[in-house]
Amino acid sequence: MIQHTGAAFCRPLRVLLVADSLDVGGAEQHVVSLAVALAQKGYHVTLACSVEGSLASFPRQGNVLVQPLLHTLVKRQFSLGFAWQLSQLVRRGSFDLVHAHMYTSAFASACALFGTSIPLVITEHSQANWRSKHAQRCSRWFYHRASHIIAVSKEIRRRLIERDNVPFDRVSVIMNATPLLAVPNTEPVLPVEIGKGLLVGMVARLQPEKGPTYFLEAAAYVLRVVQDIQFLVVGDGPMRAKLQAYAVQLGIQKHVHFLGFRLDARSLIGLLDILVVPSLSEGTPLVTLEAMTADVAVVATKVGGIPEQIRHQQEGLLVPPGNSSALGEAILHLLRHPLQRMQLGVAGRRRAQSQFLFSTMVQETEAIYHTLLDRQEQRDLDRQEHDSLFAETGGL
Repeated sequence: MIQHTGAAFCRPLRVLLVADSLDVGGAEQHVVSLAVALAQKGYHVTLACSVEGSLASFPRQGNVLVQPLLHTLVKRQFSLGFAWQLSQLVRRGSFDLVHAHMYTSAFASACALFGTSIPLVITEHSQANWRSKHAQRCSRWFYHRASHIIAVSKEIRRRLIERDNVPFDRVSVIMNATPLLAVPNTEPVLPVEIGKGLLVGMVARLQPEKGPTYFLEAAAYVLRVVQDIQFLVVGDGPMRAKLQAYAVQLGIQKHVHFLGFRLDARSLIGLLDILVVPSLSEGTPLVTLEAMTADVAVVATKVGGIPEQIRHQQEGLLVPPGNSSALGEAILHLLRHPLQRMQLGVAGRRRAQSQFLFSTMVQETEAIYHTLLDRQEQRDLDRQEHDSLFAETGGL
């Protein structure tokens, strides 16, 4: 059983992880997997969220206490109700440390911990290009309140230091790793109309920063040259209806299949010949690592932490963001060169297994926890010594 080595801790550490929801997404999978891993190592772990989601069963099966605090999802906004409920949970739970993920949860956690001495860790999962100037100001406030910030890429760390004025010694880079979530054991089922041709797919929430429009345009580019290709769009989101209409407008609707949300998305990735990540901004996407682990060649945009995962022409092909022609040309190149496609997939698996180990990510996160708790314990001891000396001298 894991215990902190400090004199003040003679029991398992109580850690509160906070996420906006437990719906399927890269950050959400990261949080759930981290929670389960910490629980397996002996921590008492509580996972708070605004609402549950499709991933909620995994932490419960892993001996993690899941605490939904609201009846409606809050995301990319400040919720006074979420902050209030979280503050009540903090006061009931006697937590040693709070670790927040995502914008809403980080803001709520900083508010909930106001006036306490509980260390706050924030993991920044994205470049946050969507944030307005007001949201950026709010971000700087909760960054300032955090004891430490984990950036999932060097690019994010650079942004935190240069744009958000976070002291460099309060930001560490811990790269994402493929989460250890269980997936359905059954073979994933594809629609009959997909047939047995080559498969090219993207797996993402359908929102602007994920670049799904460029994926469709790249598909149209490829289909002008090669017809025996099927394109899969795995995921759901606010753009789905517009994207389906756009596929019709491009005349490619017979070759593009919108599969919606799939809990077996990781298994579906293993069926692809090429995974495409057309994002306009990213942290270090888990979907890239999942493809690498499955020997699937990757074509991705050169944004965020993706170049830290994949090296151009070594584990995949990288193209500029927002350029559907370049994306289409890279896909077409790999379709025409099956040997290179296979070699990139094998090289990707080797890199994922050597450089992005889940156990390493957990150990590095634990090290930050223990460093912060050591500092907090020392501050408490210094305060006690000061108070004792003050009492002995009669306040002189």
